[in-house]
Amino acid sequence: MTDRRTAAGWIVRTTDGVNALGALLCHALLAVIVAVTTLQVLLRYAFNSPTKWSDELSMFCLVWFGMIAVAIGVRRHWHIAITYLRDKAPARIARALDIFALLALLAFALVLVLNALQLSALTGRAALPASGIPKSWLYHSVLAGGLLMALNVCVTLLFGVPESDSLDTPEAAAPTDPETTHD
Repeated sequence: MTDRRTAAGWIVRTTDGVNALGALLCHALLAVIVAVTTLQVLLRYAFNSPTKWSDELSMFCLVWFGMIAVAIGVRRHWHIAITYLRDKAPARIARALDIFALLALLAFALVLVLNALQLSALTGRAALPASGIPKSWLYHSVLAGGLLMALNVCVTLLFGVPESDSLDTPEAAAPTDPETTHD
């Protein structure tokens, strides 16, 4: 039993550590978006000399931010849900509905991964015109977000939602005992 708890704790801590790194990436991406957009506004309106690449870079960062943040939200259980019927149902039915919702999310994550692979292959070496960023890198964000979402769904199905709301550090992210997170 100790080996199982140790392995479960390691899986939860590792997954939540990956999510913490994803959260740091999201913070950095938001900082880049704000800086580039501010620079673009300043150059456009103060100096009448806008950049050609700033819109593409902001869009690129926003796509990556969105895909990673959505995947992290799955682990933290932060997504909007209409729970009226689930809350009125008996505990076993409510748990079954929660599991069904997580399985639907897992199916969605796998669709994201498969489509991202196809779209990345389809774009080949094409690049965004102003910045030169390869278009396939946009679809890599869907791949990364889909994989992280699938991982988060699996860990949530096996070990439950983390007890802590503060998941920005791996230490705060891991429940003290994964066995107690089951409903």
